Amino acid sequence: MTTLTAPSLDPRGLIGSVLLWALLIPLALIAFLGAEITHHDLVDHVNGIVYAFGMLLALALARQAKPQPDGADSAEADPFGRAFWLVAAAFCAVFVASEIGGGMFERFESQVSPAWIGDLMCWLAAGAFVMAVARLRPRRKVHVTRRVTPILSLLAIAFALQSISVGLDIGEPHLRHHFGVDAQTYDNFSDLLEFAFLQLYLLGFIALAAEISARHALRAQIALAEGIAEPAACLRAAQLAFTTAAFSSPNLSRRRFRRAVQGLMFGNGIGGVAAAYRITRKLGPGIKARTGKSKLRQLAEQMRFMWRFGLAPHTYYLFELFDPECARVAGAYLQRSETKAAAYKIMHRSTGQRLSEKLEFHDRCRELGLPVAPVVFAAADGKPDPQFAQTTELPSCDLFIKPRKGSGGRGAVKWQYAEGIFVHADGRHMTPGALRQAVVEQSAELSMLVQKTLTSHPDLQSVSCGTLTTIRIVTCRNESGGYEVTNAAFRMPRVSGSPVDNFHAGGIAAAVDIVTGTLGPATDLGLNPTTAWFTEHPITGAPIIGRVLPCWQDARELVETAHPHFSDFAVIGWDIAILADGPCIIEANGAPDLDIIQRTARAPLGNARLGKLMAWHVKRDLRRALLG
Repeated sequence: MTTLTAPSLDPRGLIGSVLLWALLIPLALIAFLGAEITHHDLVDHVNGIVYAFGMLLALALARQAKPQPDGADSAEADPFGRAFWLVAAAFCAVFVASEIGGGMFERFESQVSPAWIGDLMCWLAAGAFVMAVARLRPRRKVHVTRRVTPILSLLAIAFALQSISVGLDIGEPHLRHHFGVDAQTYDNFSDLLEFAFLQLYLLGFIALAAEISARHALRAQIALAEGIAEPAACLRAAQLAFTTAAFSSPNLSRRRFRRAVQGLMFGNGIGGVAAAYRITRKLGPGIKARTGKSKLRQLAEQMRFMWRFGLAPHTYYLFELFDPECARVAGAYLQRSETKAAAYKIMHRSTGQRLSEKLEFHDRCRELGLPVAPVVFAAADGKPDPQFAQTTELPSCDLFIKPRKGSGGRGAVKWQYAEGIFVHADGRHMTPGALRQAVVEQSAELSMLVQKTLTSHPDLQSVSCGTLTTIRIVTCRNESGGYEVTNAAFRMPRVSGSPVDNFHAGGIAAAVDIVTGTLGPATDLGLNPTTAWFTEHPITGAPIIGRVLPCWQDARELVETAHPHFSDFAVIGWDIAILADGPCIIEANGAPDLDIIQRTARAPLGNARLGKLMAWHVKRDLRRALLG
């Protein structure tokens, strides 16, 4: 239980302690059943351990429930206070003594008359505890996607069962005679009832302790993150605080809570070790041939980065941390757990703007006069969108069909138009009317969008393989409230006829110098044995490194002009195509993945300009986002 008394509680320690305690419930059940079947009674010993854990936990909470200084935010304070937890610890101590005290307590109980007076006193104490929890526990408005943590429900059911148990003890002679049961059967039923309400009390107390412990941890972690000067370390601390917040709210966000538990239990620990073993088997031989490092050494280095910086094992190959130059700055690399799962949410200003719904985003760009990829048809729920209700056939041109929500190019297909028929790469043929109907039918399961297929600028044709190439440009709100480009990467397909150029779908990408628009060498995601860096396009042979993107300054101006109109998002990843007549917005992502930027630049973002801006926003917004 030492983790529970640490001044800055790590939720991994909290989860470990609470899970260890929770495991005592099935142990108590086994002991109870064993006593009934084999007559070897270990119930008292197990209950003594349970109450001892409860006492230690209550003492830890009492220690953390320090009085708040004048002017402190009351939302941060423990609503129960030190006295409450000390009283709870005292009751647990009494129960520990009664369970392991043996004959001494039994002789004392035999002298008490009536015999049920002790049970009545416990019932009154339990009632006071349940009323205190109901009165002092914070109440918040429940969002439609949230569920109230069932602490009070567990305690209320336990109290009701305890009330029945006390009634059975008080009325034992009359009730046994009334129901015609022998003393042994009556005692067995009474013991089962007692076991049930004790376990429910235990579950409720575990949940309450986890919630309050997480509040203490959250308060300490917010202060820690706010005081860290290094941006990357600040973002890691903020991610830990954001995870802890999932355990500290009386209103439980099921999705957020599930992800928090999965991340803590499987991201590191056994899950991380297993992931490291799998990826080292796959990529280790190639890196050994390249660097001379054995697979065992690679595995050991992954463990070191995982435990020191929380880096997932695959980042060892993604960011080439086997290279000593990259390893020296390993702690500055940003992962999805710090950006998409925490920082972006902390920085978000919720006013209803959306980027994920592609048709809504397209219409908004049209209203603002921003150049955007044209939409020719859309459907959802098995019917056309109202603005396309009169469209009976799709237009006679090459089309690009994709889901209205989603990322990574998943679900995107191209249909080429020739002599009145649309042709798919797999050989399927459809008339314009039939393809329109197919899109409508598909939308019954997944909302769909149809766009005209665009063609890259003539200067980019040699690296496009017949597919539209795009630039991922990242913009961020700065300290003065303006918006600036911080990073960019140019994406290219590696397979002729590919429907998308997406980096995570097998494409390659090159870092872009944001001042000049000049490309560096290109690479893939780095997670397959044949990964490589390219100075020329691997299919066409066209030069990549040193190539200057056409209309680069226009593309920069476009995203810096567009971002203020979507000010809910502090960071946006823009997908921009350079066409013959200039830049055009394809999509925008309010929670962009930064792997492509860090991989292609061979440098981390944590302490670069983007990381510094994100840390500045997080420090400003963390307390508001997590404490309200």
